[in-house]
Amino acid sequence: MLIKVKSAVSWMRARLSAISLADIQKHLAKIIILAPMAVLLIYLAIFSQPRYMSESKVAIKRSDDLNSGSLNFGLLLGASNPSSAEDALYLKEYINSPDMLAALDKQLNFREAFSHSGLDFLNHLSKDETAEGFLKYYKDRINVSYDDKTGLLNIQTQGFSPEFALKFNQTVLKESERFINEMSHRIARDQLAFAETEMEKARQRLDASKAELLSYQDNNNVLDPQAQAQAQAASTLVNTLMGQKIQMEADLRNLLTYLREDAPQVVSARNAIQSLQAQIDEEQSKITAPQGDKLNRMAVDFEEIKSKVEFNTELYKLTLTSIEKTRVEAARKLKVLSVISSPQLPQESSFPNIPYLIACWLLVCCLLFGTLKLLLAVIEDHRD
Repeated sequence: MLIKVKSAVSWMRARLSAISLADIQKHLAKIIILAPMAVLLIYLAIFSQPRYMSESKVAIKRSDDLNSGSLNFGLLLGASNPSSAEDALYLKEYINSPDMLAALDKQLNFREAFSHSGLDFLNHLSKDETAEGFLKYYKDRINVSYDDKTGLLNIQTQGFSPEFALKFNQTVLKESERFINEMSHRIARDQLAFAETEMEKARQRLDASKAELLSYQDNNNVLDPQAQAQAQAASTLVNTLMGQKIQMEADLRNLLTYLREDAPQVVSARNAIQSLQAQIDEEQSKITAPQGDKLNRMAVDFEEIKSKVEFNTELYKLTLTSIEKTRVEAARKLKVLSVISSPQLPQESSFPNIPYLIACWLLVCCLLFGTLKLLLAVIEDHRD
């Protein structure tokens, strides 16, 4: 057995030594250049499937920018808004995301469309392709680039037919517009929801303070909201009664100058003064007595509750104004997808680019041929 192995090795060495470097160099060009070029030409002539490209250009602008005409001036001056640039980059990431691919596959049957690639095995999409492979294939069929000078987003889509390439681009634009609208409306909804929450809190506080005021009026039988004015009127009445008492006491002293203490006129005057004093005491007790139903206490309590109602009313008005301002500001800052260049139905295929592929392939083969030829020459020199 060992003898057979040794003989086989010896035979192989003999065959290799019989192949000279000159023979290799003689056929090197055929192996390195002609054979690969033939393979490429056969693929391009028989197997490759033409792919068409549809292109569109879009910009993301706020609604107030569109109204003011800043879109045209911005594009002419080559200036882009930082906020719009950020939104454009967000949109670029969304277009390359699995979410966009899922929407396209649902509307265009994307997987089915690219699985019919004819004999083009290099650009074929298997119906059983994994999600990761499907996403990678999708990214190879769409190109999204952002121009930071003009603020434009360039979207290029490919298809095995002109109609599909166009529909592919149009669907991407539709989904992009939905994404931008949803993103800007979501921000506006959050701001408006916060303002409406604050308004509801202010309204509840106002309703509570009004209910407290009505309850106080019902419990204390205060029909006139100006309880303080009632207290002032009662104080004025007391002052008037005090003036009358002073006058009656002066008349009594005048009677005593010529009448006795038990004279009917004197007794009547004293009784009148006592009755007047009793009325004065009663009116004063309504103003200064410590009971909760007295006018001075009612005035303080009423003013406190009324001030709370007035404060909550003003606060509620402010929240209503805030909501309206939020609505206006949200509408002003709404972002829209402006299509600068609409996608068109392609007339000629863009891929494969046959002259470019042949030139690149030939260049690579020539470089490889030159490298190997130099290497063989070095080996030949060392043999000599």
